[in-house]
Amino acid sequence: MSFTSDVKSELAKLETPTCCKIAECYGILLFGRAFSERLISISTESEVVVERITYLLHSCFAVNPNISGGGSKRDYFTVTVDNEKKCTEILNSLGYFGFSLGDNVIKYQNIEDECCKSSFVRGAFLACGIVSDPKKEYHAEFPIKNARLTDEFCEILREMGLKPKKTLRGQTHVVYFKESENIEDLLTSIQATNHTLELAGIKVYKDMRNHYNRISNCEVANISKTVNAAVAQNSAIEKIKQNGDYEKLSAELKFAAELRSQNPEASLTELVNISGNTITKSGLNHRLNRLVSIAKSL
Repeated sequence: MSFTSDVKSELAKLETPTCCKIAECYGILLFGRAFSERLISISTESEVVVERITYLLHSCFAVNPNISGGGSKRDYFTVTVDNEKKCTEILNSLGYFGFSLGDNVIKYQNIEDECCKSSFVRGAFLACGIVSDPKKEYHAEFPIKNARLTDEFCEILREMGLKPKKTLRGQTHVVYFKESENIEDLLTSIQATNHTLELAGIKVYKDMRNHYNRISNCEVANISKTVNAAVAQNSAIEKIKQNGDYEKLSAELKFAAELRSQNPEASLTELVNISGNTITKSGLNHRLNRLVSIAKSL
């Protein structure tokens, strides 16, 4: 099962008061496949969503919908109400008196209370919401066909303290969330508590893993830097000797050259310790860099 399916399974088991049942059912219907006086239809891959919408339609409107299955590549279910009288009764009870194309915008009298707003968004998520596996990426979205519905839905989300973004994907308007904190807030608001905690745990794990990776990468970079510097210094000393200029060096530079030549793989700190701390780390580094400069000038 996908993370989306798991979240929807959790949501479908919630117990809610009557006002919230109506708001949730409203969210499912409004964001479903069809919502008109002739046909109400919701398509889903989730059996638990089928059970939830069937329960809500019967509980809120005394309607028993038709359920069918199909799909060429993967199974999906369609829940429909195709009786015009029943469709009209449902629409009228939700505030839609006379229906015209483009009229499927939000009737706010169905979601006046804060709890009902959350239930409405939960219904929208059950109908069309998607949330990616947080182990792979942080992304949640609501694909919506109607532009006006998209704008009004975003406004409701903002009223709830959420931070939605929107974009256009072909002919579909997409309301989405990217940051993990925003997705946690969304899941919390629709009462997917268990998966909010799971997402938070995954985020902590990923942050710790990234932290230790950065430390490891830093250590590798430092080792690489030390090795490259040592190779350059040994090559410089050898070049100076081959060129016959070694004896021309000062005693301080000869001391640094011998110390490096006898310990070709040692770090600066190790060289200082080998010298008996007779020279500082910065002093030794300066002398070795001076030898590299002399070799380059030859």
